[in-house]
Amino acid sequence: MKGRIFGTFIMFTMVFFALAISSDNNAFAQTTGPGNLVYVGDNLSTGAGIKIFRRDDNGALTELPNSPVPTGGKGMFDVTGFNRMPTGIFAATDIGPFEHDGNMILNADRSRLFIVNQGSDDLSVFDVSADGLKLTPVPGSPFKTGRVPSSVGLAAFDTVIVVNKNDPAGNPKPMGAQGSIMTFKMAANGTLTPVPNSEIKLPGARGGEGVIANQTSTPSQVLVAPDGKVCFVNDFFAGMIRPYKVLPDGTLKASPAFDLRSLGEDITPANGKTFPFTLGLGIWPGAGKNILYTGILFENKVGVLTFSPKSGKLKFVTTAVNGGSTVCWFAFRKDGRYMWTTNQASNSVSTYDLADPLKPVEIQVVQFQGCGEPAQVSTSPDQTWIHYVNSAVTNKCNQKDETTKSNMVHTLKIAPDGILTELTQPRVMTELPLGERIEGVVTK
Repeated sequence: MKGRIFGTFIMFTMVFFALAISSDNNAFAQTTGPGNLVYVGDNLSTGAGIKIFRRDDNGALTELPNSPVPTGGKGMFDVTGFNRMPTGIFAATDIGPFEHDGNMILNADRSRLFIVNQGSDDLSVFDVSADGLKLTPVPGSPFKTGRVPSSVGLAAFDTVIVVNKNDPAGNPKPMGAQGSIMTFKMAANGTLTPVPNSEIKLPGARGGEGVIANQTSTPSQVLVAPDGKVCFVNDFFAGMIRPYKVLPDGTLKASPAFDLRSLGEDITPANGKTFPFTLGLGIWPGAGKNILYTGILFENKVGVLTFSPKSGKLKFVTTAVNGGSTVCWFAFRKDGRYMWTTNQASNSVSTYDLADPLKPVEIQVVQFQGCGEPAQVSTSPDQTWIHYVNSAVTNKCNQKDETTKSNMVHTLKIAPDGILTELTQPRVMTELPLGERIEGVVTK
């Protein structure tokens, strides 16, 4: 009798634990799939990878067992930053190669991922599984680009656009080096083929901008308009935004470039004299208006422009004040009601009300603690969360100090009124070697 009771107890216990384990596994599966996955480029110079994280209900990120996924290429080591003494806002900062956006992107249905490898001069392309947990290189990946690719865009006619900085890490910079733009045709399986005669070499930066006369133009971003037939290239050191029309054969036709200095010193007193820098591009996602935003760095302003949907030609409208310092990268609510920016030098991020998208109104500044520079930004598919990558730069960071908290992802909750709240501590990647800088974030 006792034996029967004991056996029944053991069987009940086994069933209970089996159900508990099954329940835990089901819960894990439900919280691991699409909707709360975050991909981050580790940008390791010894061999780059894509880290995959699961986000929980408080915004905490947990790296998944199959992470990181190797890109097949190499990232870039921050030579200048690693050897820099932490004095001055941009003391000996290597502001060229690491200032970029669109270095990692997903296509519209988040089934294919693209990431540039700056250290090996190539572009990796992955098919993303339906559950988002598996990244499979497409045939031929990675694909050779120009020197130091910085940004990638997906355009009409199966065209993939790549911007090359030609701006290697370390100072001083090579004199007269030219950034470039090149295009590829993408096959159904994701394989890329270079478009013949598609390369466009950008002019060297002009003298007087406070960097080095005729230094590389270091283009930072390509951004494609919603219909895919017009794109914009942010030519960082040149102080230019360069519009292009995408032709059916995959080549680009230039429209007149927008010169930041043309605004005059009444509007841009600092930029008009010595720093003609425009960094970061964003397109208003609402219907019926063609509006482009850009960061006017040393003015701490957001530039507002309109563009022709046929040619991309730009027209200046106004500027909006930024409560941080060196405003750069942009993200938007899908309906165009709110915009979020990164303010790099101040280690902060901002929320803008776009009730009138031609007149952005800053309604919040979130100050991050410690050192760092918030860079690339991505919202979750349902736009209830926003993620910022943050690396060790500016005056508060010493990359040789092992106690420096850097290479982190900040995750903030988005309220219906656009206001951001950081519910949990950022995910700090202490596992990365000193001097390496994470680059790029997307979500699925």
